[in-house]
Order: sequence, then structure tokens, then C-alpha cells
Amino acid sequence: MKSGYIDGMLDNKGLASAYGILELLYLGGNLISAIPPEVANLPYLSYLVLCDNRIQSVPPQLTRLHSLRSLSLHNNLLTYLPREILSLVHLQELSLRGNPLVVRFVKEMTYDPPSLLELAGRTIKSRNIPYSPCDLPSNLLRYLDLASKCPNPKCAGVYFDSCVRHIKFVDFCGKYRLPLMHYLCSPECTSPCSSNPQSDAESEDESSVPADRLQRVLLG
Repeated sequence: MKSGYIDGMLDNKGLASAYGILELLYLGGNLISAIPPEVANLPYLSYLVLCDNRIQSVPPQLTRLHSLRSLSLHNNLLTYLPREILSLVHLQELSLRGNPLVVRFVKEMTYDPPSLLELAGRTIKSRNIPYSPCDLPSNLLRYLDLASKCPNPKCAGVYFDSCVRHIKFVDFCGKYRLPLMHYLCSPECTSPCSSNPQSDAESEDESSVPADRLQRVLLG
């Protein structure tokens, strides 16, 4: 079953309603290269099997699967996990063996310098400069609403389109440290994370993970 077929199947409104009560979805061994975001439209899905494919990334939309208890991703091409996976509050089993992230991960990410528009937007948002619909055209107002706060607790910056994609390890179950994708506003924000693995920027996410989360993380 190809990913294009799965994408179309889940995007069809009639079939989507029929699959709305689906609790187990097995898509293993289908040479899938990308997880269709439409999978997130299955609110009662408890078991999602995506093993033995060619998946390179997990879409953040999967965090809408609030009923998900087991996620099988072993034997794929994953080098990191999205930070949003921490939102899967009912997830009890995560299978990751046979992925590159188990033995290696991406340490350095490219960074495109921000545009003049983004620099101006960052200044307005980070310095809390007041503005109103009378001051700016509607397209710039919409742009300013897209600002994302830098997750580094020591940084008060924001970003729009330009950010540093940084791999950060987060502790699960007190035993496993998994590489999650972390977005920062500038390369300077990566310094505390890389120089001190127990820095405030890293420990903040770790402390937010309850001890009973992810009861089984299968790496081997």
C-alpha cells in the first residue's frame, strides 16, 4: 500500500468518517517514505504501526492523536523525533529500534540568516513595541501574529521563518535519552545546550516529562 493511496484514502471525507472510530492502523512494510498528516484525523486511534518502511520524519500533526497508546516506528530512517511528541500524554510504548537515531543523529543543522522583514518583526515582538491596524497593512499584521517564542528559557527572542533546527536529547523513563528536534531563534541559543548537556535550556523539557510517561521505549 503506497503512501499516496493512504493519503487519498484518509483525505476522502466519506471514508474519513468511516475510519473515525478506527483504533488500530497497521501500515508496516509498505515502503512508505512519509507519514500522511491525515492520519491525525483518527481521534480514537490507539495503536499505530509504521514499522519496516522508509520514513525519515514524524509529522507534528500526530500529536492530535490523543488516544494513542502504542507507536511502532522500528526499522525506518528516523534520525530525530519532533519535540511535539511530548504531547502524546497516553503513549505507553514507543518502538524505535533499527533507526539511525538509535546509533547516530544529526548534530549540526544549517541556518539561513533572517530577512530584513523578519529582523524588523523580531524587534517589534521582542521589545513589545505597540502597533495597531491603523499603523500597519493587514499582511504585516498577519505576519507578526506568526511569531514563535524561542524555547530557550534564557532567551527572550522570537522567530518567524528563520530558525535553528537543533537536536536536543530529552530523558524518557529515567533511562533513555532520545534526540528531539528543537527550534531556536539563532545559533547563539545553541551554545548553552551544546556546551552543557544539563543546561537550563535542556533540563526544562526533561522536567516536564512525568515519570510514568512512555513506559516502554524499545531501542534494541
